[in-house]
Amino acid sequence: MCIDSQYSQGIVGRRYVVMDDPYFDPKGNSMEFRLTYEGKLLSNGNLQHKHEIRKKFHPQMRRLWEITPSLNQMRNPVLDLVEVNRAPDRSRIEYLSEQFSRNNYQFVPLVTRDLNISFCGIEILFLRPDPPGSLLNKSDIDNRLKTVFDALRMTEGKAELGGFDFPGEDERPFYCLLEDDALVTKVSVETDMLLEPIGADFDKNDARLIITVTIQPSITRLDLRFNSVNFSNGPERFSNRFETTTFDRKL
Repeated sequence: MCIDSQYSQGIVGRRYVVMDDPYFDPKGNSMEFRLTYEGKLLSNGNLQHKHEIRKKFHPQMRRLWEITPSLNQMRNPVLDLVEVNRAPDRSRIEYLSEQFSRNNYQFVPLVTRDLNISFCGIEILFLRPDPPGSLLNKSDIDNRLKTVFDALRMTEGKAELGGFDFPGEDERPFYCLLEDDALVTKVSVETDMLLEPIGADFDKNDARLIITVTIQPSITRLDLRFNSVNFSNGPERFSNRFETTTFDRKL
């Protein structure tokens, strides 16, 4: 992951544009939501640490599916313009949990290759306890971001479960954001001070994250049976709050 930073002298908050996607259509049909995390965020996070963070995202992703009609009523296969020899449809959750069943887990990722997502943007507000004016080491934020993105995707093998060989009772199925982090098309990170300790005292590895996810399908289909790629939740919530100054499509 490659990062270029731009900041002004005396300003504590800094924004890093890791990867940009110039093809996002702000007028298109899109979905925006936020995930949060607070706790230790290690720059050299091991597999156990990453799965512990993944477990924090699971109930948030499950809640998103529960309260979003276009998700919890989505069927599979998604609607095609030509329905010749179409297989009987079933719930999208049922399909994903079977498709991504591995190592005792049944994963339900939101962003998958078969949805033909044209834009998946992730903006991270990263609060950490460093004093004002301190320089955040480039390799350190690289490694911390790697930990976060590994936790946002489903595992690739048993080793990545970090010793959690079986899911908890409320992790059947296990919800996550990404099938593969290669599906992300834009990443930006804004860093600022953490002013309230997470535990009794400040720890250099403490972090509070607010992760804004914006998803846009390449084709918007209409289907009253919800066999559709439709991420709209009513009025568009996307706001272009940042001016992009750095372009690097290599993640």
